[in-house]
Amino acid sequence: MSTSLNLAAELRALIASGALPDGARLVERELAERFAVSRIPLREAIQKLAAEGLLEQHPNRGAAVRTLSVTDIEEIYSLRMLLEGDAIHRAVQRMDAETLARVELVHRLLGEAASADKQGELNREFHALLYAPCGNQRQLQAIRELRGQVERYERLQARLMADTPAFQHEHEAILHACQARDAERARALTVQHLASAQRIILKAIQ
Repeated sequence: MSTSLNLAAELRALIASGALPDGARLVERELAERFAVSRIPLREAIQKLAAEGLLEQHPNRGAAVRTLSVTDIEEIYSLRMLLEGDAIHRAVQRMDAETLARVELVHRLLGEAASADKQGELNREFHALLYAPCGNQRQLQAIRELRGQVERYERLQARLMADTPAFQHEHEAILHACQARDAERARALTVQHLASAQRIILKAIQ
């Protein structure tokens, strides 16, 4: 992996965790010193995150973490519902026994996870495993980028991650639909699951 991609991953993680909060300016000199890199790969990383919607660049003021409005959240989740609902609908018939066993294991580990960081990691893995069999790499990349844009709101809102039992019930229902090869139900449950997350985030930011 190139330096710029490594830096993009580092900055993405800082934004997702809230270490770089909404509106925070990215000071190139400080970041270059922090990561012991030149400004060229750093600028490439910043441009990549700007393209993903995580940063906004201002003439003469550099880049800052983008603050999402209510409209932004609604638009992102609308797209997520379309893309993720379609992905799981097409993936269901292609899932093999090994994939379903891995999803079931991740689901169980998520229920046992104690920290928000671990819950977030396992939650991402749960959904990624379910969507991967759809086979459309561009669609999967778009899903990852849209999730990345709102991940910091999901992680920072204690209600979302602390309400694990409710989300675990939703995950369990999605998993059972996949095991039953019920593509329509899997899609409907995935859309409902995303709608639940959207409601909590909108309530938190309002």
